Amino acid sequence: MTVTSQYLPEYAYFLSYSLIRSSYIKKKLPPGSKIPALSTAAELMLGAVAGALAQVFTILVSVIATRQQMGPSEDNLGVSADKTPVDDSFMGVARGIIVEEGVTSPWLGLKPGLVLTVNPAITYGAFERVKSLVLMAEGDITTKTSLSSLALRVRRLQPL
Repeated sequence: MTVTSQYLPEYAYFLSYSLIRSSYIKKKLPPGSKIPALSTAAELMLGAVAGALAQVFTILVSVIATRQQMGPSEDNLGVSADKTPVDDSFMGVARGIIVEEGVTSPWLGLKPGLVLTVNPAITYGAFERVKSLVLMAEGDITTKTSLSSLALRVRRLQPL
């Protein structure tokens, strides 16, 4: 397993979660108002939606990468049926999959993958809940806090 295929799903999930969460908060609040803590149900829902969105993109990359690693089938080693060289680039493999199996074929495993979006939804939902509790304990729940500034605050709370 390559580093890219190992970390791409996590990065895609975190990116989509951040975008969806900030978009949700912007829609719910009037401009200039303070950011409230979201409910646990809202955090879980946002996490599940982010997981589903990340799966749609990462499953395509995963299918293409797996096909590239497998290489050409034994009956067409490096040449297609019309005796032209096979394009084994990322886009070439993607085109080949779509031509041979149809546009929806890379997403055939999407349904089971969507079930697995529950785990990161719970993880990020719990993180946001703990973060809001720590900020509430400090009386600072209304400010936008990043992960690094929260880590500094938590470090100050713990004795060395």
